[in-house]
Amino acid sequence: MKFKFCGELDAPDWLLREISTLSKITNIRIKLLTVQVINSFNGDNIDFEKVEKLVKDAGFQLGDIKALIAAIHFIVFNAVKNDVDEATLSNELQQLGLPKEHCDSISRAFREHKDKLRSIFYNNTLKYWRVDYLLSSNTVSEVNTPNIQLNLKIKNPSNGELTYHPFEISAKKFNVLYYELKAAKSLMEESQ
Repeated sequence: MKFKFCGELDAPDWLLREISTLSKITNIRIKLLTVQVINSFNGDNIDFEKVEKLVKDAGFQLGDIKALIAAIHFIVFNAVKNDVDEATLSNELQQLGLPKEHCDSISRAFREHKDKLRSIFYNNTLKYWRVDYLLSSNTVSEVNTPNIQLNLKIKNPSNGELTYHPFEISAKKFNVLYYELKAAKSLMEESQ
């Protein structure tokens, strides 16, 4: 299933596995964690002592807390990047299996800070790709493989219309693609 907040792509497998971790804490605490993550986009450090206090009754270990923050970071970052509205974000998070109250808490915090986040992201837009790297989790046995998300922009020569083609690949496939594109560019330059 494709999700607007994921750039019309499937949700990453690691995020699907972390939905159960997000479900273990209250929706009020989810909103407070979401605000912590949102503030980190502005350059503030996440207050891990505050985060640990928020989730201590759930019995989370450090790896769980990091995975929780990574999941919220991914959701908020991609919702802003893909210009998703609050209702769509809440609905898509429910489709992933997150309880409705949790979805509403995340999307409410997202709505309250969306304009601020858009201006922050606008100032940091010179990015050709992004690598998501999950450091640890209680639900995944091996978490040391990054995914690269690319968004190709193609201009139609007949009418000048731009189309966007987002996709996600593994690090190995990205390396192959990168070197093949580099070789193609060099061949094109030689033929001129």
